[in-house]
Amino acid sequence: MQRNKVRRWAVLFCAATVLASAAGRLHAADDVSVAPRRVLGILGGMGPEATANLYLEILALTPAQKDQDHIPTLIFSFPQIPDRTTAIRNRDRSIIPYLVEGTTRLERAGVSFIVIPCNTVHYFYDDMQRAVKIPILHLIREAVEAVVKRHPDARRIGLLASNGTIASGLYEREFRARGLSVVYPDEPLQNDCVMKAIYGIKAGMDKQTSEELLFAAGKNVEQKGAEVIVLGCTEIPLAFNPKRASVPVINATRVLAEAAIREYFQTAK
Repeated sequence: MQRNKVRRWAVLFCAATVLASAAGRLHAADDVSVAPRRVLGILGGMGPEATANLYLEILALTPAQKDQDHIPTLIFSFPQIPDRTTAIRNRDRSIIPYLVEGTTRLERAGVSFIVIPCNTVHYFYDDMQRAVKIPILHLIREAVEAVVKRHPDARRIGLLASNGTIASGLYEREFRARGLSVVYPDEPLQNDCVMKAIYGIKAGMDKQTSEELLFAAGKNVEQKGAEVIVLGCTEIPLAFNPKRASVPVINATRVLAEAAIREYFQTAK
């Protein structure tokens, strides 16, 4: 009896060893044969709908004929990142650990580069880039470069953005370096139209209401001489209607999507 029990355990052990070995070979084969060479990382949640909109822009703009032509992507939506405008206004660096957590988590997950669909958070760009070894594309610089290339004769740029982005001077510094000036909505319109629309979109407010608020702000910068309008907050394209503008409109979210596609394909070869 004892000998039969030992024999059964020996057979079970051998079978388990064979199965484990086979599983190990299969896992190794999977790692080699199916792992993508490059992966796009998106640090989102600022806000969640704007993150989803960026991914939809990437899908729409990617030259794909079938599923397999699209870009391998990991999205880390981290809505618990503190409000960026408040952090800038209060000079509160307690936001940094959240941003480091977000970027390093994506790096550990194996992404090749990172994009962040939030304009204001680029105030902390250097802190995030120092935390990882992979590149983080700079949304603000990409948007400014798009304006310069697409509208080389424009000299006055209208900016619709959050109070935090305006206070940080992120866009203004980049445009000034290229000899361009920036005009903003009058302060009452900035607070009662732009900011109300941004936070309303985050809260699920009716999009038509937000569209009317942003239309008023857009007309204001046009009246102040803007030759191009930049949508410099990733919530704004969710409600702003460019067909109602009298000047060209640059959607920074779409520009970031184009930059992500460019980065993926130019280095994936």
